[in-house]
Formats: sequence, structure tokens, C-alpha cells
Amino acid sequence: MTAEPTVLFVDDEPGVTDGMRATMRRQPFRVLTANSAREAREILATTPVDVVVSDEQMPETPGSVLLAEVRADYPAIGRIILTGQASLEATIAAINDAAVFRFLTKPCSPPELAACIADALAARTGDDRAIDSTLRTTFGEALGGLHMAYQPIFSIATGEIVAHEALIRSNDPRLPTPLHLLDAASILGALPRLDTRVRALVAADFANDRHDTAIFVNLSPESLDDPALHRPDDPLAALAERVVIEVTERASVGDAESARRRIRSLRDRGYRIALDDLGAGYAGLTSFAALKPDIVKFDLELVRDVHRSHTRTRLIASMVELCHELGITALAEGIEAPAELERLTTLGCDLSQGYLLARPGPLRWT
Repeated sequence: MTAEPTVLFVDDEPGVTDGMRATMRRQPFRVLTANSAREAREILATTPVDVVVSDEQMPETPGSVLLAEVRADYPAIGRIILTGQASLEATIAAINDAAVFRFLTKPCSPPELAACIADALAARTGDDRAIDSTLRTTFGEALGGLHMAYQPIFSIATGEIVAHEALIRSNDPRLPTPLHLLDAASILGALPRLDTRVRALVAADFANDRHDTAIFVNLSPESLDDPALHRPDDPLAALAERVVIEVTERASVGDAESARRRIRSLRDRGYRIALDDLGAGYAGLTSFAALKPDIVKFDLELVRDVHRSHTRTRLIASMVELCHELGITALAEGIEAPAELERLTTLGCDLSQGYLLARPGPLRWT
């Protein structure tokens, strides 16, 4: 469930940030850019970021001030100053207030900058002292305020709600989105702890439910090894015949034989398996073969504008045909336009999900 590292470059000159995006495109991290502290704050509020690289001389907010805010609000994010000019006061602020990992001066060659970012990423993931302690406290508090939203899944043939996908929601402004929570859990090695809490919340929400709709629950590959998940006293065990465990294709499921054993154990207890995000991750058809899923979910990036793309149409048509040959249900997620739904219907998809049909919220059956 862990995505590649993300680095945010902040500079008030669009030409500089465009250059950063171009020169860093082959590096093993995702690049985001902002041309003001305000834009940077907006990105940080919605997107997990691993390292922020900021210019010092910016008209609204100096880089040292921005990075001091980042340190206070997102202590696990690495912080680097990259500047052509910096006063003594700014340098002191960068060191004392922002606690920057490195203070770089322009011009800085792309290899030097990339090496510095790599060092910052390594330090960030290996720091088990102050940052880890702060993040662990924040994560624990956010976990206590966790709740679930549910997005309906529809039968394309009948238009009826046949399932709900459980989606985590946080009330904590420090970890406001699911991606922030997942990122923090990954850093702390706490993905099984997060998934345990999710299972308990889902079980509680459906405890008195008399419907027979399926319940899709996202779990990390790490949690498939959690002994509690395989025990009869796990919160979801009583609902196992209705539960579809989603494993994302964005992350590797690990050793194929081990994955098959874990999946076999879950199926023996009544669970079904869905391969999520097919078409988005690096595991490709390896996960498909290892998991032998009951349901495959086509990623929204594959679904988006499918009616305008001959290539996407052919890809989905081929995958739907393969799914049906293997007795696998094909689910298209992220549908936002009527034309997308119409095309996916003609391609033979079985189930549909997306904002066009229903947004996440309280449980509903009609």
C-alpha cells in the first residue's frame, strides 16, 4: 500500500519548478511542485509528502518559515533549503526553527540535489527517535478518532446496490486523509494495527445489519500475515461470508507461494479476495496469478475517459474477457461520466463504482 516517495519542490519561479520536474523525472520518487507557500500548504493538506525542498527567497513566505510550519504540522517530512541568497537570520531560522536536513545553495547540480534528497529520504525512514516518537503519538491519537465511510457498488445489469466498500476517514487535522494515515502507518510499521482497527469498525457498523450485500475491506499485504485475521475471534470472522478482502496491485504481495497459503487460509474461512487497482501498480499480472482473485477492480486511471481511448477500450475488453473465462467478476471503479459507464457496460463489466453513481458516506441500500 506504500506508494513511491513524494518530493515537493517549492519556488516562486515557475521556470525553476518546471526545470526541477524535468531534471528529476528519472529519479525514484514522485515530483510535485508549488510556486508559493500557500500552494505548498494546500498540497500538504491533501497529499502525503516525504520531503519538501524550498527556496528561501519567496515574496509571501520565506522558505525557512514555510519549513518551520512543515516541521510543526508534519514532523516526519524531510526538509531541505535550496537558495541562491540567504541572510544570516534566514540561515539561523532554517537551522533552529525549521531544523532543515540540508542547506543547499544555487546553483546545485541535479545529481547533487538528487543525492541530498536520497539522503533525506533515508534519514526520514530510519529516524526512530524524536520524529518517530511524535508521529507515533499523532498516529495513535488519529487512530482513536477513526471512522468509516461506505461507497456503494452497483450491479451493471440490474442497477442495484450489491456491495459497499469501506473507506477510512480521520477527524485528526494532522493526518486528515486516508493517504496521510496510510503513509504514517507505513513509516511506523503499523499497517497491521491500522487494519485491525478498520476491521473492528466495519464489524461494528454491520453488527445489526440484516441485508446481504457484500462488504469490501482494504487490507495491506502485511496484514495478510496477521495471525489475528485468520482466527475465528477476529471482528470480521462473523461476517466472513459477506466480506471481500481487497489487496492492492500497487504493492507487491511478496512470495507467491506464501501469498497462496495466506489466501487459501482466508478462503477456508469464507472470505473472498479482490485485486484492487489493476492497471496502476508495478506488480502487474504477478498479483493476478498469485492471488487468483474472485473479483478484479480496474483502476480509475484505466477507466478514466475510456470512451475516448481505443487503447483503454481494448485493454479493458481483453481483461474482462480473461476474467470471465476464469470465473472472475470484473468491477470498474472511479466512474465519473455517463459515457464511461455506457462504454464499460458494452465491454461486459459486471460491477460499477464511482462518483457518478454514489459518493462515500453513511450506509445506504437503495
